[in-house]
Amino acid sequence: MRVTVHTPDVVGERMAGPGIRAWHLAAELARHFPTTLIARREGALPGDADFCVVARGTRDAAAALKKADVLVGQPARGFRRLRRRQRVVYDLFDPVLLELREMYGRAPSVRQRVHLEAERWRIRRALASGDLLMVAFAKQRELYRRARAPIIEVPFGATLTPASPSLSRSAGEGARRAGEGDLILWGGGTWEWLDPKTAVDAVIAVNQAGVPCKLLFLGRSRPNRHTIERRREDRLDQLIRHGAPYVEANPEWVPYGERLSWLRRSKIAIMLHRPTAEAAHSIRTRLFDAIAAEVPIITTEEGFAAELVAAEGLGVVVPPGDSGAVADAVIRLLRDDSLFARCVSNLARVRPRFAWDVVTRPLIDALTEWQKQAD
Repeated sequence: MRVTVHTPDVVGERMAGPGIRAWHLAAELARHFPTTLIARREGALPGDADFCVVARGTRDAAAALKKADVLVGQPARGFRRLRRRQRVVYDLFDPVLLELREMYGRAPSVRQRVHLEAERWRIRRALASGDLLMVAFAKQRELYRRARAPIIEVPFGATLTPASPSLSRSAGEGARRAGEGDLILWGGGTWEWLDPKTAVDAVIAVNQAGVPCKLLFLGRSRPNRHTIERRREDRLDQLIRHGAPYVEANPEWVPYGERLSWLRRSKIAIMLHRPTAEAAHSIRTRLFDAIAAEVPIITTEEGFAAELVAAEGLGVVVPPGDSGAVADAVIRLLRDDSLFARCVSNLARVRPRFAWDVVTRPLIDALTEWQKQAD
């Protein structure tokens, strides 16, 4: 049974959430089925692949889509059933419509309204014609109550590579760097539904309280540049100026193979959002890098990340927009070695649960059953 995974995002040296997910879905599917990945290509691939990778928009991509027995991907332009008996698995892990609502605001332009309607149409087609739907966690099912197909839960995964002994996460050690204070890492983008300003204000307050630390935004320019609006980088520039000298940003998106090394040099991973419908229905892909690197997490209430952090003791959950609460959480994790050690121990305990071969098991099982039916 031939499987083709499709993403409109970039796969290459630098990747964001959708590209990372597509790469690992293809890698796990390739253990069981002949698999092809269709994506935008930028730079070298992130690792060895036991599957074929073809560039989106090429003849090879069109052939792979048509020949596949099973298609797996997000609702996107050009991704649909192309022949009878071909099965389609729509990946709905990313609540795109809720993101666009926050991105475009209450008075979207004509172009933005057209984009919104196109995405709504793609979601409706997925719910009406998909053979199987994937969500990231249970609450996302609420968004797709009209679905005709079965729904399975496939969360994001964590890349479980061993830590270098020189970057040990022992209690009290963290990743202190002489003269710089402790490093707090913001691992993803600074989208409209997120709250980087509260993180900046909190780090300023922590330093003013006599606890040296630095906030680092891991990367400025997201891969897949055609999706970027310059105003997000302008906003980040303003935040860096506001937070200087305690706030910095890497000039480019960090290569995928280096992200865990950055996290292991950090004491805290921080991911804050505003109180929106997007927050309640998002899984926060950078949560899983923090789990993989065993770095204690500060996150805002609501959503999968907050529920997991609170339930498993992986860090501290804070109210939305409360820079004082964030500052207190930072000081606790930097100064309370026993709290830090408990968080690291709990991260190590839950880490195997999110290995990619574990989280993709429901998808593998579903496709294996389809193969048995075909035989």
